[in-house]
Amino acid sequence: MIWGLSHTFSVEVVHADLRQIIALMLLAVAGTIDVWALLSFRFAKTTIDPRYPHKTSAIVSHGIYQFTRNPMYLGLVLILTSLSIYLGAALGIFVLLGFVVYMNKFQIEAEEEHLEQQFGEQYLTYKNQVRRWI
Repeated sequence: MIWGLSHTFSVEVVHADLRQIIALMLLAVAGTIDVWALLSFRFAKTTIDPRYPHKTSAIVSHGIYQFTRNPMYLGLVLILTSLSIYLGAALGIFVLLGFVVYMNKFQIEAEEEHLEQQFGEQYLTYKNQVRRWI
């Protein structure tokens, strides 16, 4: 979708070389966040697969999870942002906003509801201390 926007409504606001540098830097940050999140889950010996929340065996609140409850999704947002910048797709912001709204409504809310049921006060305390995104 972002690629299509870049070819239909491309806007040259920033020179292509600078866009590439910014995009690669964002991609590096996204990769670092995602790897840190995955390692935190591995260290806690719990599942990373959001399709099976019942397999969750621990609340991960260390590492990057002390700063954001959803670093993997944050990494995805940064990857989409990087792609939009790289392609010069200014309208890619609408894809990003749609992604965030969708994730909040259909993915994160369901995950949080399950975690509240499974871990009770432990999760509620964590939820009150750490922001959903950043």
